[in-house]
Amino acid sequence: MYQQWFPKRRFVAIAQGATLGWILAQAGLQPVKALHHPQVTTQAMPPSKAPFTRAITFRYVPTQPAQTVCVAGTFNDWNKSSYPLKLQPDGKTWVGTYAIPPGVYYYRFVINGDTWVSDPNAPGVDDGNSNINSLLVVEPEDYDRYPARVGDGVITPSAVLHHPDRSDITRLGERRFAFALRTRHNDVAQCFVLLEKANGEVTAHPMEIVLKDPLYDRWRGSVDIPSLKPIHYAFLLKDGPTTLRYDASGHLAAANTPPRWFTLQPTAYPLLVTPLWPRDAVFYQIFPDRFANGDPSNDGPDVQPWGSKPTGTNRMGGDLMGVLQHLDYLKDLGINAIYFNPLFTARSNHGYDTTDYYHVDPRFGTNALLRKLVDRVHAMGWHVILDGVFNHTGIDFFAFKSLREEGPRSPYRDWYFIYKFPIVVAEGQRTYEGWFGVPWLPKLNQANPATRDYFLHVGTYWIREAHIDGWRLDAADQVVPSFWKAFRKAVKSANPNAYLVGEIWGDAHAWLQGDEFDSVMDYPWRAAVLDFFVFDTSSPSRFDQQLAQIRDSYPPAANAVLFNLLGSHDTVRLRTLCQDNWPKERQAVLFQMTYPGTPCVYYGDEIGMEGGKDPDDRRCMEWNPKKWNRTILQFFKQAIALRRNTPALRYGDYRTIIADDASGLFGFERTWQRSRVLVLFNRSDRSLQQTLPLNEPPQSRLSSMHNFLRTLLATNRARATWKDNLLQIQLGPRGAIVLETQQAPKEPARTVLSAKTRSRVGR
Repeated sequence: MYQQWFPKRRFVAIAQGATLGWILAQAGLQPVKALHHPQVTTQAMPPSKAPFTRAITFRYVPTQPAQTVCVAGTFNDWNKSSYPLKLQPDGKTWVGTYAIPPGVYYYRFVINGDTWVSDPNAPGVDDGNSNINSLLVVEPEDYDRYPARVGDGVITPSAVLHHPDRSDITRLGERRFAFALRTRHNDVAQCFVLLEKANGEVTAHPMEIVLKDPLYDRWRGSVDIPSLKPIHYAFLLKDGPTTLRYDASGHLAAANTPPRWFTLQPTAYPLLVTPLWPRDAVFYQIFPDRFANGDPSNDGPDVQPWGSKPTGTNRMGGDLMGVLQHLDYLKDLGINAIYFNPLFTARSNHGYDTTDYYHVDPRFGTNALLRKLVDRVHAMGWHVILDGVFNHTGIDFFAFKSLREEGPRSPYRDWYFIYKFPIVVAEGQRTYEGWFGVPWLPKLNQANPATRDYFLHVGTYWIREAHIDGWRLDAADQVVPSFWKAFRKAVKSANPNAYLVGEIWGDAHAWLQGDEFDSVMDYPWRAAVLDFFVFDTSSPSRFDQQLAQIRDSYPPAANAVLFNLLGSHDTVRLRTLCQDNWPKERQAVLFQMTYPGTPCVYYGDEIGMEGGKDPDDRRCMEWNPKKWNRTILQFFKQAIALRRNTPALRYGDYRTIIADDASGLFGFERTWQRSRVLVLFNRSDRSLQQTLPLNEPPQSRLSSMHNFLRTLLATNRARATWKDNLLQIQLGPRGAIVLETQQAPKEPARTVLSAKTRSRVGR
């Protein structure tokens, strides 16, 4: 996704498995009313059936010359021009009032169409990418009438909500389903899923809080259903002396009244099946213009000298020939899969404003050269996925160009969201919808059959013609789900083993239900890893809970191939975030290479490249070995080799074995066949010695009588010994160790052969 200025919302979660006491202890947020900002005025009750909104007044006094001031946030899809503010008679204050429905929102002011600033009078929230977004909480109408206290017996009715579709239902296995329910934050003590069996018996299954914000708690419960036949369900809520049921009536009712059941149709939720090869993959993300210039003849007159300071518009000359010339470098690193940022013809250096989806941009090479590269890496046993930008196009794309030139006579009017003619391409325009208000990226209408069919053909064309192995799908949550369902069918028909990865920055369970994507770019995982290993803002137990929440949100098939990244073209580089603290960076990289999922390395991270916010994170790859950080490079090689040489790290089941807040010790195991791999991290800045009981995991095939222990990787003087099912470890500050216990083959029984037999079988 084009990410020069766009602020992302950070994922915040509490893992399933947290105890009620822990949840309540962590619920000490500011009072909701204290978070009200800007000024809130309650408008008159809307007409019947109209959604309730509040009039929110935004005020800002710029500290720089301003011709325009707008407010953009999650309440208007970060559109930087749709909510303008007006300059007041004092000549310095800008004010705008807009009706906004209840919710928790993040926003910023946009000055002169390109400068994003936070509201200095509002609480700030770090979005995980060094942006501080302002927080806006708009309370529902009835929050003023009800308290929010666990145990008081009062449950706020408007906050209770369940959608009987994939928004709140996830199929986790053959007969295992997860159900979600929303309540007011810090308002309900317990929630249960009620299932009605065929014989009329009703069973209650506990739920736990997995997400929370200043307005709402989100509860989740996983249940094994008896068969794939339709089944009835509802919810039970308990708080103090009060017990109420929530069912398909959409209201709270006394628990002893006849229910109106929700009905689950299990077969309406496909069982997710993902390709196997991503489990073995270690991806390398390449921003084509910045990796290597292998063919100066296609540079063009505007190409800057290699290594120039990156801007939002300059070009450096990187191309596909440069990638071909450095495949040995990637092989030596241990990479066996490549993810390319957009390769197709476009105006920009980033390529997210596509002009022609059927041709490789001439500055990168040709279609034939891409096919040659893919064939070469396939011969090496590697895979390649491309960036698919199907939410928006560039303004030079033939359909949008027709609209600009032909106006209402154009046959492509339904390909986009057109407000009026003539089309005006400029900041602040109101003639068509741009992606998040960006005029250079007109948003496609993928619900239009002709638009859909065109892009389905694009998706299969490159599978057939260039033999690519899948797609990373840009701005996936902005495209209608019906398109992705059709896209999956088309691409999987062309190549059943194609890998489909959606760009979704938050909870993606709705897209991983068997009929859309195989995986998503796991930014919530990245946020949790950075908080724990890099920023030191998360404890071992909190980290464990965040990881559990992510795992429990998705089917096991998706967890096995989630696209785990520590950085990308949209984020500040890992080295820069670590502020030259190599032990922190080393732990994050080791965790990435040992945790379930499919790891991806952003080009240059392996040699210690720095980079701030976009476009600084898109610097040219450094090819002078004298400027490489050899320590970082050698460790990347070690960690990647560890993953590729250890099947348990690619296929093994995951289990946390320790998350000790007192010592800072965090550890987990991966078990696969006869092997068990233990990974332990000392997150503290002091040395640590600890003894852990290490019995065999439940249902393990291992036999402790025949096990031996070996060290696969150790950092900072880490050591371990194992005796009598006790593991004694020594870890230096920020140290880590990877151990393997493996069942030793039993010595075969000796057989004494006669001389006649020996002559027959040979010696």
